Amino acid sequence: MKYVKEILRGLLIGIAGIVPGVSGGTLAVSMGVYDKIIGAVTHMASEPKESLRTLFPYALGGAVGMSGLAFIIEVLFVKFPFATSMTFIGLIVGGVPALRKKIDRHQSGMKGYAAFLIVFCLMIIMTIAGGEKGSGSVNLVGAYTGGISSRFSVFLCLICVGMISAATMVIPGVSGTMLLMMMGYYQPVLSSFNRLQSGVLTLNAAQVIAEQKILIPYTIGLVSGIFLCAHMVESLMENYESITYCVILGLVLSSPVVILWGIPFSTLGIGEIAAGLISVALCTAGVARMGE
Repeated sequence: MKYVKEILRGLLIGIAGIVPGVSGGTLAVSMGVYDKIIGAVTHMASEPKESLRTLFPYALGGAVGMSGLAFIIEVLFVKFPFATSMTFIGLIVGGVPALRKKIDRHQSGMKGYAAFLIVFCLMIIMTIAGGEKGSGSVNLVGAYTGGISSRFSVFLCLICVGMISAATMVIPGVSGTMLLMMMGYYQPVLSSFNRLQSGVLTLNAAQVIAEQKILIPYTIGLVSGIFLCAHMVESLMENYESITYCVILGLVLSSPVVILWGIPFSTLGIGEIAAGLISVALCTAGVARMGE
């Protein structure tokens, strides 16, 4: 029975992990398993058997949760891009009050304000400079059609993106998928993952193999990032908690501009605009209420 509960907790963490703006780390904290999971990761080298025994049910549940929701999220982005994006913005912005409570202004001082402004302005500048890529439209498939140097650059980039996602997974209150969306890699990676699932279900070996050029480097970065960054993030949260959360707040508050940058507003109907405004209001209020 205990094992089943751990799998169900992993299922919820997995669902939270694939929705931009929802933090799997926060959910793990609320369920009382965050320290247990982080401890298992950081002690993998010294206690491999015990760590694997601890992590397996959460990993199994998380994989099932992510697989089940991935198709739905992709369809929503295609059919209702504005309303879906506004929903995620509501989920993201609704967590701001809880993040602000984590910041001790006396402890962070001017360094905290500087960290916030630098990160906020950097994300906006990167979005404007990247054009429509700010909305998550990086063409990974097209990038792989270039020469050897271009393919190698994409391979390394995907590893780095995976490592960044991994680092955010161990910080409660931060959504790794939100950062993927802001960097322009959320929808391409999600689409690749869904094509992999379709290939497995239809026994299409060629399709499964084709998706590995995106998923293998991302997974390498994700897995290695979890182990490499767990100690570092744990140390930052212990020694520089307020400044770290100032950086996180800068990322969160810049996300609405980043997420909406590539949305074709001229083609939107009144219905979707209204649905988006209602959705962002409800999600913001709901998440803020849960954080009280």
